[in-house]
Amino acid sequence: MKLLEVLDLGSRELTEHSSFPEFESFILLEEATGKSKGEILIDEEDIKKEDFLIFKSYLARRIKGEPWQYIIGRINFLGLDIFIDKGIFIPRVETEFMTVSAIERLKGFNNPRVLEIGCGTGAISIAIASNIKTAKIVATDVSKEAVSICRKNVKYHNLGKRIDIICADLLNCFNDSGTFDMIISNPPYISERDLKKLDIVVKREPISALNGGYRGVSIINKILDSSSHKIKKGGCIFIELDSSNMPYLEVPESVSYSVYNDQFGRNRILYGVKL
Repeated sequence: MKLLEVLDLGSRELTEHSSFPEFESFILLEEATGKSKGEILIDEEDIKKEDFLIFKSYLARRIKGEPWQYIIGRINFLGLDIFIDKGIFIPRVETEFMTVSAIERLKGFNNPRVLEIGCGTGAISIAIASNIKTAKIVATDVSKEAVSICRKNVKYHNLGKRIDIICADLLNCFNDSGTFDMIISNPPYISERDLKKLDIVVKREPISALNGGYRGVSIINKILDSSSHKIKKGGCIFIELDSSNMPYLEVPESVSYSVYNDQFGRNRILYGVKL
């Protein structure tokens, strides 16, 4: 069976299980064969039997609802390879958009200190450190599993000297005020009511990384309340959220803020400045 035939087979089998069956078939076939997309498109050889069996096993896992990111064990985040594992939240393109905005803002700071709350894989911190060479970052997460994969990613990108990783709940590990130039977070922001409506694939991700409480703002408002004391005057905060959260935000008077759209035109990013 030719590689293109295998690709089409995968696309057909994933049609009822994915919004992007051809894309995911490509991803899984690349992983199974070790070939690039270009090589798959022009290769006239038959697929190796062992590679075909691996590909079929990937398809079976995906059809059962496992995200393709967990299957191949990594993602691409702003051009950076980021390892991921089951039980760790998968960063989305919306988070890439927020991160790019934060990087642009940090260009106005000298030797900025940044805090990422709920770092997960560490993708945001790694992207910031990779683009802002003078930045020092503290990445925190309450999940030991997330901290472990974050350490792996930081080590892989050789950023251990500029990114400190702490297993902690929100800002409870910090006593000093006015410590950071920026706080950034992609916290849980889905309301408990809406959790039931999530796609089956999303439900395979850790609920703790999705559940934002009754109105979806339980964690967001805790971050806002605590972070207003941890940001330096003139420092800023970026928080990813959903438009449904907006009526319930509790932003301190010491923070001037606005909510702007992501690349899809949806209210997604709270940007605030400490007055």
